[in-house]
Amino acid sequence: MKTKIQLFALLTILALVGTAVCVSAQEPAAAPASYEPEAVPVHPTLLAKYEEFFPPAVLSVTDGVWVARGYNRDNPVLIEGDDGLIIVDPGESIPAAQKVRDAFNANLDNIFDKKPVKAIIYTHHHDCHVNGASVFAQEQTEIIGHESLLSNMFSEWFGPVYPSRVEGGVKMVGVLFQDAPVRDGKGWFAGYGLAGTQTNGPSGFLTPTKTIGEETRLTISGVDVDLIPVSGETTDVLFVWLPQKEVLIQIAVVYEAFPAISTTRGSRLRDPLDYVNSLKIARGLNPEHLVAIHGPNPVTSGKENVNQYLTNFSDAIQFVNDQTLHYMNKGYTAGEMMDLIVLPPHLASSPYLQEIYGSKEWNIVHIFRYYRGYYTGEVRDLFPQSTQSEAEMSAFLAQGDGDLASKAQAALDINPEWALRLADDALLLDPDNPVAFETKKTAMLALAESTMNSQARNMLLSDYLLMTGQTRRAFALADPKLVFSRIDDKFVELMPMTTLHRILAVSINASKSMEQDVVVGLQLTDIKTNDPQHYTFNARKGILEVDPPSASKGQFEIVTDSLTWKQLVLSKIDPKDAIANGKVVISGGDPENFYSFMELFN
Repeated sequence: MKTKIQLFALLTILALVGTAVCVSAQEPAAAPASYEPEAVPVHPTLLAKYEEFFPPAVLSVTDGVWVARGYNRDNPVLIEGDDGLIIVDPGESIPAAQKVRDAFNANLDNIFDKKPVKAIIYTHHHDCHVNGASVFAQEQTEIIGHESLLSNMFSEWFGPVYPSRVEGGVKMVGVLFQDAPVRDGKGWFAGYGLAGTQTNGPSGFLTPTKTIGEETRLTISGVDVDLIPVSGETTDVLFVWLPQKEVLIQIAVVYEAFPAISTTRGSRLRDPLDYVNSLKIARGLNPEHLVAIHGPNPVTSGKENVNQYLTNFSDAIQFVNDQTLHYMNKGYTAGEMMDLIVLPPHLASSPYLQEIYGSKEWNIVHIFRYYRGYYTGEVRDLFPQSTQSEAEMSAFLAQGDGDLASKAQAALDINPEWALRLADDALLLDPDNPVAFETKKTAMLALAESTMNSQARNMLLSDYLLMTGQTRRAFALADPKLVFSRIDDKFVELMPMTTLHRILAVSINASKSMEQDVVVGLQLTDIKTNDPQHYTFNARKGILEVDPPSASKGQFEIVTDSLTWKQLVLSKIDPKDAIANGKVVISGGDPENFYSFMELFN
C-alpha cells in the first residue's frame, strides 16, 4: 500500500530536497526529536560513515586549493589565484553557502575580504551544487557551466515529473526526520551516505554567463583551469582539472560509496558505460590529488592512491554491467542473476565501495532494463500484474492455512522482506487490518536497522513516519498542482516553453477531457520577434497535443505574456484573477471558455 505525500511546505526545499527543520551544520543536534520508537539503530558501517562528517572542516588539498566538508550536502571548493578566487559548486542554498563562506574566511584569514571571486564553476545541475552561487558572486563574477546545464535542469528536475522527483528526493535523504539525528545511540537520522547534514533555504542560483561544450582551457586569475565535459549521473558534468597543481575536482562520476547508477528518488535510465568512459578520462589525467564534492573524505592524494580509487570505482561499475549482460545472454532474468554476480574480493572489501548509497542488486535491475527493457524473456512477464492482482494472489495462496495478515506476521521471524510484502498486500485488501498494520511497522523498522544503505533506510523510515502519522507537517494526498506552484520564481522565468507545455500535457485530467475536442490558441505578446509567438493546443479524448500539424484556428485565443502563461500553467495564479487584473485577454471567446479549458488540467 503506497503512502502518498503532498509535501505542502517541503517545497521551500531548494530544488532537490528540503525542510523547515534542519540539522545543524556544526554538529548533530543535542536532543533528538521525540518519535516512536525513540531510536532506530543504524548499521555500524553507515553509522561510522555518518560520524566522519563531523565536525565540519575546511581541508587543504594543496597550495591554494581548499574544500569545505560537512557544512551542507556538497563540499564546495575554493581555489586562490593571483588576484582573485574561484569557487567550484557553491552549495545547496543561500544559508548553506553563507556558512561555507564564513568557514573559509575563518580558516583563511578573511580571504574573501582580500580578493574578489572571479569565477564560479558548476560541475553539473543538481541543486546542492548550484543554489549557493549568489553568496559568492560579485558584479564581475563569471558563472561557468556545461552548455546543457539548463536543459538538463528542466528535463531532469523542473519538468513534467517534478512532483514525483520532489517526493522521492525528500524521502531519499531523510528530510522528514532529520530533526532527530542519531547521537549516543538515540535518534533516527544518519545522513544519506554522500552527506551527513543539510542546510536548506532559498536558492541563490545564477544562470551561467559562460557555457562549455568541449574541453576548454581557461586561465582565471593566473590559474590554468581545464574544463572537460563528461557524462555520469547526468550528461552535463564538467571535470575541473588544474594541470599546474595536478588536482582533479569532480562529482557525479565517482564518490565514496558503491555506485548508484540511478537513485531511489527517480531519474532517467543512465548508460553505465558513461561512467566507465568518463573515469578513463580521469585516470588518464594521472592526478596527484582528487577532490570529491560529496562524502566525508573528499581529498585523496598520491598518484597511486588516486589511480586505485578511480580504477576500483570504474571496475565495480563495469564488472556489474558486463556480468549482467553475460548472464542476460544466457537467458537469466535480473532476479535470477543477483546471487550469481559476486563482486571480486578486492572491490567488495574496499572501504570506499560499501553499499551505503548504491546497491549491486539495484544496479543489476537498472542495467538489465537499460539494455533489454521491461520484458525479461520469461513468458509469465508477458502478463504484468496490477498491485491489486498481486495482493489477491497472495491472499489466494494463504487460504486454507490462515489468513494473509497472519502469514505476514509469521514471516517476520523468517524474512522481514517477505513480511513487508505480505503485510502490504494484506493492507491493500483490508486497509484497517490491525495485524497487517503492526507487521508492516515491525518489518520496516527491522529492515531500516539492518541495512547499511542510506537510501533504503531513509525511504523505509520516511514511509514509517507517514503511515504512523508522525510527520511534523500536515501532509495530505499528493497534489501535483500544488507542488508545481512552489517552483522558485527564478526557475519559472528560465523555464523553456517546451518544458512548460509538457507539464501542461501530463496535467490533463483524462476523465474530464475524454469527451472533449477543443482547439485553443495562445498568443504571447512579449516574445522578442517581429511577430508575437503563437501556439495551438488541442485537448481531445484524454490528451493534449501542442501545435498539431493540421489544426484549425482555435475556438478562442488566450492573449498574455510568457511569464503570466507560465504562472497559469504552474498554478501560481488563478485564471479568474488573471482575467480580472487584465493579465489575460480572451479573443474570439469569453472568459468562461478559458476557465473551462483550464479546468481540464489538475
